[in-house]
Amino acid sequence: MGVQPLTTHQQLERLIELGIKSSPRNIQKDEEALETIGYYKLKEFAMPFNINSNRQDGENLNFNGVSMKQLVSRYFQDKNLRVNVLHSIESIEVTLQNQVAYLLGRKYKAFGYLNFANWCNREKFKRFDVEKEQVYFKQKLLKKVKKSQLPDMQYGHNLNDDGFPTVWLMIDALTFGDTVNLLKYMSKPNLKAISESFDCTPSELLSWLECLNLVRNVCCHNSDLLDIKFKTKPMVPANYAENLYRVKTGHYTDKIAIAIFIIQQLMLSVNSNYDFGAIEQALYNIIGQSDEAAHTLGFADGKSILALHVSPSRRKH
Repeated sequence: MGVQPLTTHQQLERLIELGIKSSPRNIQKDEEALETIGYYKLKEFAMPFNINSNRQDGENLNFNGVSMKQLVSRYFQDKNLRVNVLHSIESIEVTLQNQVAYLLGRKYKAFGYLNFANWCNREKFKRFDVEKEQVYFKQKLLKKVKKSQLPDMQYGHNLNDDGFPTVWLMIDALTFGDTVNLLKYMSKPNLKAISESFDCTPSELLSWLECLNLVRNVCCHNSDLLDIKFKTKPMVPANYAENLYRVKTGHYTDKIAIAIFIIQQLMLSVNSNYDFGAIEQALYNIIGQSDEAAHTLGFADGKSILALHVSPSRRKH
């Protein structure tokens, strides 16, 4: 018989069965929220309230009386934060791509990037692995070139005989994840040159960019950013360690706060005058001055978000 569709009212009844509150006078408004946001999206934002936290496989869920109003509010708070976080990450992404294109173009000319052996870490990666990655990269790049709407990508003088663009055009065809992957293959001197432009070590740069790539994907796919947990925790930006929550075992948080401060640390090199006011306000709307609420996002306390308001010059090494 398969899964049967539910009406909006039936969806609301199902959420109520799972422990989500909806008062009779708010039925219409809650049903409208379901139509606008969606059943599964609201259920996603309810997951942190599940008191049967060891059972998140769809069985025995109990959302412990959280209200539809709270979930809708949390959804829009999250959306506001996502929009502003994505804006800042995109600034970092553009600068990173320009740095990579400039380095590869200066050292290996317009099409030298196509030969990975020119610029990759041959001590770390075996020849076969490098060649395999090079083939995969070229196949993927050609597809991107064909789909590109960039006018210069269509001009013959910007392409080689095989249809590959110059390094300065190539970089515009890459996603953030593609660019980060190129960095992983770079030789030590090349990676060091890029990391120095961001005033950090190569290890820090790779760790931080992998974290931000994940955050960027969450933002772009309308997922729950407030409750994100990093399976692989990024390196802690030393300048902001005191603003991060530490669990009893002494380990730093794996929540969104660490990504926020990574963004600020990198932004010191990208745009030291970047205004974090929108992100700060979005966090303040969620946390207020509550230490408990701050801990759920990975901040040391309710006042830690004020670190986003500190003059950049005071945060430099």
